[in-house]
Amino acid sequence: MMDFSVFTQLNDQQEGLIIQCSLDERFSPPAGILSFEGILDHSNTIEFAEAVMEFFGGEWEEHPLILELSGLQYISSSGIGSFTTIRVQADHKSSPLYLLNMNTKIRTVFDQLGFSSFFEIIDDLQEILA
Repeated sequence: MMDFSVFTQLNDQQEGLIIQCSLDERFSPPAGILSFEGILDHSNTIEFAEAVMEFFGGEWEEHPLILELSGLQYISSSGIGSFTTIRVQADHKSSPLYLLNMNTKIRTVFDQLGFSSFFEIIDDLQEILA
């Protein structure tokens, strides 16, 4: 089963970013959803990337991973680098990765840095449930 405890520990170790974790059983296999609130920048990307690596080192195989970003207020280029790490790890585990509910400000950063085409960005879970 998926172990989200590394993200709970991350929340306890740093400020500025809170990640809520859940499973969505409407997917087969169930999807992991990481909901972001706050900022992802140079002050917390190393810890975040380490938590991601530990998470993917576990029993995660072929499960979709959804990063719910409606509460993400800011992301720096180093934060996008962390998302790139997630993408690479998800590919190694044959896990689809989706970025959900990206606000306009965050989307602009992705667009300006040329990363929008590297990720599957969706506005509604129905887009992938159908």
